[in-house]
Amino acid sequence: MQQIERLAIEALTDYVSPSAAQNMFDRAARRAGVDPETLDAAGWLSFLRGPLFVELQAVFPIREPTGKLHRLLRSLEESAQKSAPSAKAVPERTGPPTIISARIEVDVQDPAARERLASSLAREDGVSGVLVWGPGFQEARLPGVEDLAPILAVVHSLLKKQKSYKIFYSVFREGQVLIRPVGSALVALVAKRQANLGRLMHVLNSYEAKGGQS
Repeated sequence: MQQIERLAIEALTDYVSPSAAQNMFDRAARRAGVDPETLDAAGWLSFLRGPLFVELQAVFPIREPTGKLHRLLRSLEESAQKSAPSAKAVPERTGPPTIISARIEVDVQDPAARERLASSLAREDGVSGVLVWGPGFQEARLPGVEDLAPILAVVHSLLKKQKSYKIFYSVFREGQVLIRPVGSALVALVAKRQANLGRLMHVLNSYEAKGGQS
């Protein structure tokens, strides 16, 4: 799959220089714990849509892939569909089942719900801080994250003014930070450098506001 890696880096040059594109690709793979040589079409699709696109969004406030990156994703979607096994061809699973997170609705206006959300996220591997913040409330878990609340609130406010966003990711101090809007609140995770970015994105994306709260 070296060709896919080359095409992915080439696609990034629509946004950044060739050297920056290579660095962005390598950084996304390292942070997500991904070995590009082991990826099939479905794995590439997941990596490009997730960790790599998050790296790109940290530099450019774009909502959807465009240009070469969009075309590459479409091609991988077709390849993944063609290679998907039929029901009869699926072998019996011998390893642990794949975890697929269901959508979890959260009433961010309910203090008990915010407390459960913060406590659940704090138990994720590699997480060093959790913040649930909104107008008139703040729920924090793990030491020191309260100090980051003003900064994260400003980032959240600026992103909402520019356009709606689903998730924001950036390197912060000695780790990494992810912010997701959930209704009127921001939900932020501060994680260690070695934390599995793909896993944390997946978990954070599983939460949504109850009843379309805004």
